[in-house]
Amino acid sequence: MEKIVLRIFTLVLIGLSLTIGVRASFGVVNAQPLSCSNGIIMPSFPSHKLPVILIHGYDENSGIWSEWEPLLQQDGIPFCTVTFLQSSDPTYDPCGSATAHANELAQIVQKVKDFTGENQVNIVGHSKGGLDARVYLAQSAGNDVANLIMIGTPNGGDPLANEQASIPPLFDFTNFFCRPALYDLEIGADDTKVPENHNTSYYTIYGDWNPSLPCPLRGFENIGFTQLASMNAGNNDGIVPVSSVESLANFTNLGHTTHCHTGLLTNEEYGIAKSVLN
Repeated sequence: MEKIVLRIFTLVLIGLSLTIGVRASFGVVNAQPLSCSNGIIMPSFPSHKLPVILIHGYDENSGIWSEWEPLLQQDGIPFCTVTFLQSSDPTYDPCGSATAHANELAQIVQKVKDFTGENQVNIVGHSKGGLDARVYLAQSAGNDVANLIMIGTPNGGDPLANEQASIPPLFDFTNFFCRPALYDLEIGADDTKVPENHNTSYYTIYGDWNPSLPCPLRGFENIGFTQLASMNAGNNDGIVPVSSVESLANFTNLGHTTHCHTGLLTNEEYGIAKSVLN
């Protein structure tokens, strides 16, 4: 029983939301009120830069982008922070499948294009958010997305997810309602094997962390780090192995930080991504 409890706590936070922080109060245009958490936020001065759609990960919400929002506006980049809604709960879907999120993302991309007048968008996905975007790109096969930046995304699956999914759902109280998303994070999951869209450039950023370094949810990621070490998974961010992030056939690694998985969306990661977003 103790082993089951340990596993539960290990993987509860595969992409757990960082909701700490206060959103900056920008001028908001309510162009996409159902999926962009605050509508599409435009810069305070004219910009011809592509809008960016920011996608949260496993059991997260749009609040994880609070540190990026003022930086994007400062750089004149329109952005939409996604809150997925297709669920039995019509207000919030943090744990939906990659396929469900991809279907909704198709609508979001079109609405952002319509509102900004641009023919393309950029997408940044944290953790499973990168897989959601990959599925959308594979399904659409179009050229709506110029660049996809995946931060801590388990492109080859996550061995910790396989461990968690092996626990019978009735004993996995924390992840019981997140099973659709959990299954998408497993090694061998369909969403990790979708083909790349040759009209889009794929980029990665990863965290190379160890328990001696700070981490917002350090206690949980300490356990994840230990378990990944026991699996000989190599360098990781406490949740996702670097080898999984970089498992795509065609991608460009933009760089890495020493942050853990739940700490990968700081101004340091933004600085790395900025070269593409600009």
